[in-house]
Amino acid sequence: MTGLSLATRRFLLGSALMGAAQSVPWTMIALYLDRLGYTKSEIGSVQSCDAWGKLAMALPAAFVLARRRTPPVLTASALVAGSAYCMLPWMPTHGLVMACNLLAGLAWSVHYVAIAPFLYRHSDARQQAGVFGLADAVHTAAAVLGAFLGGRGAAALTHYLGDETRALAWVVASGGMMALCAAIPYSRIPEGDPAPARALPLVPLVRAQRGLIARFGFPQLLIGLGASMSIPFLSLYFQDRFAVAPGGFANLQALAALLMTAGYLLTPLAVARLGYVKSIVGFELASMPFFVLLAFTTSLPLAIAGFLLRAGLMNSATPVLKNFAMRATPEGGRELQNGITSLANSLGWVIGPHIGGWVLDRSEDNYKWLMLTTVGIYLVAAMITGWLLAPLERGESLTASTPDRPAA
Repeated sequence: MTGLSLATRRFLLGSALMGAAQSVPWTMIALYLDRLGYTKSEIGSVQSCDAWGKLAMALPAAFVLARRRTPPVLTASALVAGSAYCMLPWMPTHGLVMACNLLAGLAWSVHYVAIAPFLYRHSDARQQAGVFGLADAVHTAAAVLGAFLGGRGAAALTHYLGDETRALAWVVASGGMMALCAAIPYSRIPEGDPAPARALPLVPLVRAQRGLIARFGFPQLLIGLGASMSIPFLSLYFQDRFAVAPGGFANLQALAALLMTAGYLLTPLAVARLGYVKSIVGFELASMPFFVLLAFTTSLPLAIAGFLLRAGLMNSATPVLKNFAMRATPEGGRELQNGITSLANSLGWVIGPHIGGWVLDRSEDNYKWLMLTTVGIYLVAAMITGWLLAPLERGESLTASTPDRPAA
């Protein structure tokens, strides 16, 4: 990828640090809380707080980003997320742990709502498919390193401290320290990053774009619901079914992130060959057999293969969807579109962990039916995605085939 703007390059550096920062708590929080003696329902309630934060902040973030320059907002989100993760392991009660994860969710919501409109403004039409894939690839490649170092750190600190729980606590806090570091490149993004030319009033904008908002938002609600019923408990799945230690699961997360990175870099080829909607639906459908494999297998090598291929394929749809949403949405409404899509996905994540934890606690850790339910919801979401988005690609809705401004 050549010709990236200075703003984009500094954003990618900050995003890499945030990717590494997020992967560490994501990998370790469930295991840490399990060592503290929390039930799976309680772990699910902590995980859902992240989604509650994203849900609560999605629309306010869209409103702010439509009227403010992006760099200060990204800087603030990195500082808040980092502080929350640094504090979380030392909270003495379940409620305070939930509050820290809620705060992190608020910050991540702002971060994710900012990304797609920012990248769209700072790339031209020829670059966009590649830039969106590159941004997710950089974020996820850094997550590979973060997950790997988190696993190695957990093992080394357990040996040094003689206490796995304390070791996991320090590893979770290290993720917060990396997020704090991301504030440095974000704060140095050139001030030439302008706010969108037209920040339209919120209510008339929602009314005018309600059809477009629903087309992108409803499938993401289903995806978020299905994912959050199973994904937060995968570390416990490998622990309970195959006795995989925290360091071993961190290695699996790193490998999964590596496959996701490769998938993100290949998405421009998929878009060029299949178009946007067929690429999104194709990636989602291709991932489902591997989730079914996870549900039934009692072989660790097969479980690892299913885990890796599911993650690589399912997540490859993400940059394609982001790019398509920005192209299909008129100028002045992209922040709102991104915010509501994020809100819909987060709503699913608010509900799903509670269901997943409740099912596991009451079924003696029967992961099979939980994962099959996730696959069923994914299948419905993929079919609805094709039905709702294909008319946009066939029609004249892609009015934004050229960028609002040349790349800075």
